[in-house]
Amino acid sequence: MPPSESTPFERELQQLTASLTLPGARLSRRWLDNELLALWLLDVDDHLTLDTQAIGRFWQRLPFWAFAWAGGRALACYIANNHHLVEGKRVLDFGCGSGIAGIAAGMAGASEVWVADLDPNALMATRVNAALNGIDVQVVSQGDDWPEVDVVLAADVLYDISSSADLQALTLSVPEWLLAESEKVAPDFVDLQCLDSIVTSTLPMIGDFDEKVHIGIYCRNHQVTLN
Repeated sequence: MPPSESTPFERELQQLTASLTLPGARLSRRWLDNELLALWLLDVDDHLTLDTQAIGRFWQRLPFWAFAWAGGRALACYIANNHHLVEGKRVLDFGCGSGIAGIAAGMAGASEVWVADLDPNALMATRVNAALNGIDVQVVSQGDDWPEVDVVLAADVLYDISSSADLQALTLSVPEWLLAESEKVAPDFVDLQCLDSIVTSTLPMIGDFDEKVHIGIYCRNHQVTLN
């Protein structure tokens, strides 16, 4: 059953909604059937007409945390179907965005879920989304040391060059990791193994290119034993 409509984070939801730069934009609760979880996602009036300046301002301050990006959806689906990869383990969701991957790990039985993102709103949104699904998450704030974890999760982060160094360092120091990226931007790491290819979409879609995205699920070579 989908989680309850109620949330203990009404003030945070109001703050997140106020940060949306698109006129008439709001956050709506969406249940994702394949991922078996719910998220607060961007909802815009289909009949809204914007001038060029309004569209430009929105794109410059795009609220990445208000989308369920294709990579995150694919990774959440993969975790939902392979609980053994995270069950009983300490997990870090790197570049968490909406928190979809970390939440999926928590629902699959992870013992701890840590989340990290450069955007404070993403961390707030993740806490709200986690509560919506009955999951507890712990936040890694800027300047904190990385927590000791067993598994690193990352999706849709390799477009941002600034995140690559931290991610690569984590994948070298943490024995297990799962990455989800468009097959057009496959990660360039040593001993890479592709576990699966999943076709999904970004919600809400912001262009035809997000309608059918081929996502690769990657791990360290010989890391995973599939059940």
